[in-house]
Amino acid sequence: MFVWTEESIRFRGESARYTGCYDILAGHASKYLPQACSVFEGGCGLGHLSMSLARRGYEVTAMDNSPAAVASFREEAARTGARVNILEGDIFRLPADEVFDCAVFCFFGGTKEILDWGKTHCRDKLIMFKKNWNTHRFTKDPGSIRKFTFPLTCEELDGLGVAYKTEVIDADMGQPFRSVKDAEAFFRLHDPEGEMTETDILPKLTETGDPEYPYYLSALRPVGMIIVSAADINNHILREVKK
Repeated sequence: MFVWTEESIRFRGESARYTGCYDILAGHASKYLPQACSVFEGGCGLGHLSMSLARRGYEVTAMDNSPAAVASFREEAARTGARVNILEGDIFRLPADEVFDCAVFCFFGGTKEILDWGKTHCRDKLIMFKKNWNTHRFTKDPGSIRKFTFPLTCEELDGLGVAYKTEVIDADMGQPFRSVKDAEAFFRLHDPEGEMTETDILPKLTETGDPEYPYYLSALRPVGMIIVSAADINNHILREVKK
């Protein structure tokens, strides 16, 4: 389970601002969102996707249960002038009368729980962004990702009999670094037992010529976007996902 700390917030924020990856995702999502509709983002983290959607004219409400992430989100929204209604709490305990035109879940939540949430809180489109890769990006031993991926989510939707559309988006979700020591701290954060040394890390980095961020770890990854109509959820009795 990912934990928001001062260090992880700094790295994630610098990545989002440097790469603009959430602007790319917001642009793709906006093709399916009615103009100026209300949009809810569940598990919003630092809120970069929500802020990108708000800048496109959507009425955005975003919610996360991490006090540290929400505090950082509020500071960034105030700094940039992004108009987002930011809530702290468990989205799965949202009152039943809180209903939005559309909802977005970015690398957050299981298939069945998102669909169940959508039955109560979503009028139109429900969009999920899922990892379309199956190994960990920032560890010495890449290992395998066993849940919440794009292929697995599509498989679960098929099993539930829910109609959906998909797109695959190439997005660079890399990480800029202020120094090699900064890069070492990043890998240590993601892989405390991996013991990545400077010798291991340097070949992975690109020198940018940027005085603020002289090193960059590229992470061009395909992101799966899944679009579900609320009508297709509400008109269907969801079956349990087969184990």
